[in-house]
This record gives sequence, C-alpha cells and structure tokens, in this order.
Amino acid sequence: MKKIQRLSLADKVALFFLLVLAFGAVGIYHSAKQTQEKELLESARGIADLLENFLAATESFGGLWVTKTQGIKAVAKASGVTEENGDEVDFFRLHDPEIANYMTTFSKPSQVKVSFDLRTFASEEKWAFKDKSFQYERPVVVKKSCVSCHEATKGAPFLRQGETAGVIRVTFLEKSLLSLLGGSVSLGGALALFIITIFLYGLVKFELLTPLTNLSQKVREMSLGNLDIDLGVANLSEEQTRDEITKLAISIERLRKSQKTMEKMLDDDSLVL
Repeated sequence: MKKIQRLSLADKVALFFLLVLAFGAVGIYHSAKQTQEKELLESARGIADLLENFLAATESFGGLWVTKTQGIKAVAKASGVTEENGDEVDFFRLHDPEIANYMTTFSKPSQVKVSFDLRTFASEEKWAFKDKSFQYERPVVVKKSCVSCHEATKGAPFLRQGETAGVIRVTFLEKSLLSLLGGSVSLGGALALFIITIFLYGLVKFELLTPLTNLSQKVREMSLGNLDIDLGVANLSEEQTRDEITKLAISIERLRKSQKTMEKMLDDDSLVL
C-alpha cells in the first residue's frame, strides 16, 4: 500500500488502465476458449456419430469388405465373382477398429484425425486441449457382432457385449489454447478493447493529468515566491465553467492576487517606515 501511495497520479491512472486491459484480455480469452471448445466438441461428437452409424450400417453385410486392404488389418477373407465381367476376386473384411484408418488412406491430409484406441479405456466421453490439438474421446461399447467375430477368430481377445473395449478418438490439430484468438472474431474484440483503452487513457491524460500537472507546477512556483505566474484563467469565474480543474485554478488565481496585493501593501508600509 505504501508503494502505491508513493506513485504519482499519472502512474496510478496508468496502472488502473493496465489492469483494465489485462482483465479485459483475460475475459476475451476465456470467452474465446469456451466458444472454441463448444464448437470443437459438437464437431467431434458429430464425427464420432458418423463413424458409429457407418459401422452399424456395415453390420448387415457382416462388416466392411474391401478388395484392397491398403495395409490395414483384415480379419476374414472370401472370394467372389464380379457382376461386370465375371472375374473372381478376393474380398477382405476389415477389423472394425481399423476402419477409421482405412478411410483416411483415401483422404487428403486434414486437420482432423479419427482413430480407435483399444489400449485406452474410459467410462464416459471426455475432451481437452492437448499437445497443440483438441482431443475428444468416446468409449467403444462392445456390440453383438464384435463378440461373434472374436469368438469365430482364433486368438482374438475375449469380449463381453455391453462392455467398453477402448475409445474412439477425434483429434483437431493446431487447436492449442495459444492459437484460440488467431483468425477468430475474438481477435477483433481484443483489438477493439486495446484501442478503446488507449483512447480512454489518452483522454484522461490530456484532459485530467496534464492540466493537473501544469497547475501543480505553477502552484509550486508560487510557493517559492513567484507570484507573477499566469494560471491561464484571467477574467474567468466559477460560474463560467463546469470543469473542476479550471475552478481550482480560478480559486488559486484569486489566492495569488490576494497574496500579490498583500505583498504590495507590505512593500508600501516598509517604504513609509
């Protein structure tokens, strides 16, 4: 508290505006974080729903069957004849948790990654900003088709229907907390707050601090004996202005004149003596 009392009025006003700017920036950042997080969460849920619906649709075909695995793990193989030319081709059934990886082999590099993680378990969905990305996870619930497939596949882990067997992970890249304001509407809000704060500080400085500083310097000169100083309020009265600093200067001007008159009277008396 004593350190603050030692500060000048200009320093105190500057400190006040710095605090206003800091709290405003924190508020905008927090608001941007909540907005960004809500939008990313809704998008991640939509992507996870789309993947689960796609998997549910392939159940009627016994899973997703492809002619080329693209290096993705297959759990079954079957041969068939094409309707177009009657050629015999091999079909491979992909392991459901690998379907997300299979779909990404046909897409261009994206800022969104979808995958299954069978080594991570969760009882409910969760999300967080992590390693310059936004990561969403949803539990994978074992379905009847999963149990049947694992029972029919030698060496496959035992599964129980209704239990969780990992998570679906949706990752949005380059979505760290430090990049929230970049390219968002909140950047304009932050810039507007900065400009308004600077404008208000300039207004206070030139309309309050500068006149007070000048008046203080002139009063100091008066206290040192210089009564011929010009306060800039000659021929003005308090009724002619509503500005408190000008009214103060008028009162000091009146005091200056009184001191000047008293000084002259003392000089005249000294001459008579």
